Amino acid sequence: MEDYIYSDIGPTSNIHGELGLINIPSSRILKEGNLKLHLVNSDPINSLLITAVPFNWMEVSLRYADINTEKYSDIKAFSGDQTRKDKSFNLKIKLIEETDVYPELSFGFRDFIGTGRFSGEYIVSSKRVGDFDFTVGVGWGSLASKNGIDNPFIDIDERFLERGARFSTGGGNFEFDSWFSGKKVSAFYGVEYINKYSGLRFKFDYDSSNSFDLNNTSDYSFGLSIPASNLIDINLFRHRGVDLGFGISYKANYSRSLVKKQEIIPIINFSEKDKKLLSQDDKVFSGTINSLLSPYGIYTQEVFFKNNEINLIVNNSKYRNQNIATKRIVQLIEEVLKTRNIEKVTITYQIADINTNSYSFSLTKFKSYLENSYSRLELNNFSKNENFFDQNNKLNQIFLGKINFPNYSWGISPNLKNHIGAPEAFYSGQIGILASGDISLSKNSFFEGIAGLNIANNVDQLKLRAYSRLPKVRSDIREYLRQGKYSINKLTYSKIFLPKYRKNGIFISGLKLGLFEEMFGGIGAEVLYRDVSKPWTVTANYYWVKQRQFNQRFSFREYETFTGHLNFIWDTPFEGLRVIISGGRYLARDSGITLNLSKQFRSGFNIGFFATKTDISAEEFGEGSFDKGIYFSIPIDLVSKNYQKNNARFVWRNLTRDGGAMLGGGLHLDGYTDFTSTKLLNFLRDEK
Repeated sequence: MEDYIYSDIGPTSNIHGELGLINIPSSRILKEGNLKLHLVNSDPINSLLITAVPFNWMEVSLRYADINTEKYSDIKAFSGDQTRKDKSFNLKIKLIEETDVYPELSFGFRDFIGTGRFSGEYIVSSKRVGDFDFTVGVGWGSLASKNGIDNPFIDIDERFLERGARFSTGGGNFEFDSWFSGKKVSAFYGVEYINKYSGLRFKFDYDSSNSFDLNNTSDYSFGLSIPASNLIDINLFRHRGVDLGFGISYKANYSRSLVKKQEIIPIINFSEKDKKLLSQDDKVFSGTINSLLSPYGIYTQEVFFKNNEINLIVNNSKYRNQNIATKRIVQLIEEVLKTRNIEKVTITYQIADINTNSYSFSLTKFKSYLENSYSRLELNNFSKNENFFDQNNKLNQIFLGKINFPNYSWGISPNLKNHIGAPEAFYSGQIGILASGDISLSKNSFFEGIAGLNIANNVDQLKLRAYSRLPKVRSDIREYLRQGKYSINKLTYSKIFLPKYRKNGIFISGLKLGLFEEMFGGIGAEVLYRDVSKPWTVTANYYWVKQRQFNQRFSFREYETFTGHLNFIWDTPFEGLRVIISGGRYLARDSGITLNLSKQFRSGFNIGFFATKTDISAEEFGEGSFDKGIYFSIPIDLVSKNYQKNNARFVWRNLTRDGGAMLGGGLHLDGYTDFTSTKLLNFLRDEK
């Protein structure tokens, strides 16, 4: 019978992007690493929603809503007949896990960094009983529009009595004083039936909110969630007496690879004659290692050897996870190492003449681990991720790689530029082609360039220039989209100076000049210090830049400035959370601090949030009050059969404004040294 039972895809989303029923949220949260795209057609509001789960106890969702009963503006010359657009941000936190006895408990916020059109807070509980999942909760703000009871928090503090003005500063602020405030709260409830044979979910809910200012004929909603696959579900519903609605969702857990890799590792057997030659001739020995590794994107830089110990210094151009690269090296060269009875192996990774980190282990025991003779816990007793200082002093160098310079690489890729939510049109964009290339003059000096060709676009409809009280360092993006038909997106020269090692610390500096990004070019420098025994890094950068012309070629506009930041990077011990605090001067000559929080999973998938507050007021900044956003970075090899290092990056910010704008295209030396911290990499991680 079990063969006929459908695999439950788990809880599905409501029309706001939260996990829930039709309109109300539940306490449920997907497993961490999930990313979900949700499209909802529910007249009069259509929505595009993105939901991410950075932790098992946290859910964040972004909503872009089209309200077709309202106009974008009352001024027809400004926005024509375009309907109202609204961006919002939701957050849910789980407090208590469900048990056999106790229900699950969560609280959350709707639209708490947006216009406030849908702003509200809630506390909600869910309990699974057999095939039924029951939900009950209480809501504030937009979730407490009618049929309410007195707010219980008023008895705690009278400040909860008045909710206050809704985002009077133009939206985008954290309205702390309004949270869980208001004279009334309203209850909501619902139930979901999960059919274990088909995977169908039947939903029913009640809520008394009226956040859309609509004439709903009922407070009840019902619907059906249909699993099309393990990744896709389809939703049909009737929302509070309004016409039938439709939704479709795609979700995947990017904390692990979605596609099984198809990399073939050759079986290597040497003849007795070859074994003898490998054991006696250093040149043949090291050359064979290099020839076996290079087809897999691992290039030998130096080889140190003495007695039964070897240190390989390599450049890894293919494997994003160095642990996978380490395993691959062992698999490829094990038979070569056996010819000299090598037992201790150290693999040191190098980027631009910078030694990043070293893995040291017993070859015999590591091979046994790969064959599952040892557990991960047992492996930890004889392997370590150590620093690289002075580790080659006792060994003899038998190989020094020679690279012919200059060398180059190039590629062509499609390019899509988007501008969503302008008053002239909901969507404007460009479709084009990018040609990229780089020329290396040495290991640590190189040119990089990106040129763009616009094939088709509809950006000419963007007629109005953005208004800003600050220098227009970002808000002129429309002009760059309109005029950059044949563009040079980037053309730079970079020089990374040889690192200086001090005990457990590493100092690195670099210089960069040229056209950094589409809007600015100039010259600047960056320095970095990292203690490999500590989970933190400090960097500082300083650039003189000048604004480029809208056509994005070699000419410049009059605006120029100095910009720079001091950055503190901390890889916390808390569930893979990275904290970056940056303070300094921004492109519009404003000064302030940027906070960047991100969670990186073992797979390389990254979810992050940033916020910048500078010395300009909310009124000077304009709508949105201060710069903030969410970003996702998805490694391409999670959805590819082949290993590679490239990422697809998505950034969402509420609006393009000039305040808090950072320069793009800098050196970012921390990217060269991310693996040097022993806190960053767990040697026991596998490639799944």
